[in-house]
Amino acid sequence: MMQILELRARIRAIYQKYQMFIDPVVKFIVGLIVFTVINSAIGYDPRFNKITVVLLLSLLSAFTPSSILVLMAMVISLVHVYSVAKLLSILLVFVFLILYLFFVRFTPKFGYVVLGIPILYALHIPYVFPIVLGLIATPMTILPAGCGVAIYYIIHIIQNEIAVTESVTKVEDVLPLYMNVIDAIVKNKEMIFGIIVFAIVIVVVYIVRRLKIEYAYEIAIGAGTITTIIAFLIVDLKLNIPKQIGAMILGALISAVIAVIIQFFRRVLDYTAVENVQFEDDDYYYYVKAVPKMNVSMTNVKVKRINAQKINSSSHEDEEPDEEDEEDDFTDARELDRRILEQRTREAMTSDRTRRND
Repeated sequence: MMQILELRARIRAIYQKYQMFIDPVVKFIVGLIVFTVINSAIGYDPRFNKITVVLLLSLLSAFTPSSILVLMAMVISLVHVYSVAKLLSILLVFVFLILYLFFVRFTPKFGYVVLGIPILYALHIPYVFPIVLGLIATPMTILPAGCGVAIYYIIHIIQNEIAVTESVTKVEDVLPLYMNVIDAIVKNKEMIFGIIVFAIVIVVVYIVRRLKIEYAYEIAIGAGTITTIIAFLIVDLKLNIPKQIGAMILGALISAVIAVIIQFFRRVLDYTAVENVQFEDDDYYYYVKAVPKMNVSMTNVKVKRINAQKINSSSHEDEEPDEEDEEDDFTDARELDRRILEQRTREAMTSDRTRRND
């Protein structure tokens, strides 16, 4: 376990040191994956299938917010559809505009969720997003998760309607075409149930991880995984698609493992060293439960002091004072931590009361 914690500390230290360079590289790779997937799914316009165009778009996304990447992905998708089905692209403009406005208005920082869910659907592990969002965010992230699910199914609907759209030449055939596409979107039960299940999982994980219990985050991941399996099992049986059950269960378990890894690098708590602190000020009496984070230094250096007088004494007499000194040092350190915790809590409560009075 100590070796794993040291590896975690090294990776976190490297990231913090080179974050200015790592973030653009990661965003470039994400953009490259997004535009490559779009071209492979609906790459009807050969101009945007060129590797130079893909690299330039990915480079641009490396230095822009995730909301801009979502916008570029939608625009590229519309250009591909427009090249073969102009009438269908007009309808998609309104659909994508509604989704984008919902996403940008409430959760602009979660653009990678909107784009990541369709990609992970192809890998049969989209369930990692609702679990992780419940761990690190609020139920408001139901919006980008729902948009991601909708985009995945809309892409499949586009692929099915392209052939029909090419045969439409008369103006009177446009309205039935639009009605068919809208019906295919609105009446897609698999998409609707997918959005509902993702919303339920986000809420369940969020509620469980906020409980005042030990190992709340780990229990929340387990609760989210079980909820995912049970909910999608019901959906698959109701929609009569039993072939997806095995892949769904395996994908949910893999998603849980990924969520555990993400949580491990995000925060590790040491529940064996929990402290319950009580103190008071003029207005309140405080009960504080402090759970220390499990951190290790990158190098463990032990310095042993040698006393010439102790060398001449017996080894038994030599050990007892050392143990007492270590216990005294440990007690002093714990007392100092307790006082720091009390001071920080008082400052937090004071600032909170000041804000409420203002």
